[in-house]
Amino acid sequence: MCLIACMIKESEKIIIIKTAITLRKMLSNNKSYSAKSDGSMDIVNSYDKIAANSNSELTKATVNGAFSGKKRSTMATIVLIVESMGYTMIDFAEIYDKLSERDVSKFREEMLKKS
Repeated sequence: MCLIACMIKESEKIIIIKTAITLRKMLSNNKSYSAKSDGSMDIVNSYDKIAANSNSELTKATVNGAFSGKKRSTMATIVLIVESMGYTMIDFAEIYDKLSERDVSKFREEMLKKS
């Protein structure tokens, strides 16, 4: 019984990590685009801007939690974050689906170094 519960827990951790990696890639793309732009467009390129642009009561702490890869976020939170950055869920899915086990392992290693 524990083996099944452990496998479910591990698969959930992988989903949380892949979600965090995807969100970070999207934010990184926005930061790169922002650096190249002339400043005429307000590009959502920070946790603060994501929270402010979400048109809801999304807090910076909630945004930070989704990007950390440590906490489970609701689907509503993920959709709000993705849309506030100017992306669609199709954009999210395309990045998410391309992530490999190596990407997940690398993220875990980076998180261990920080803790």
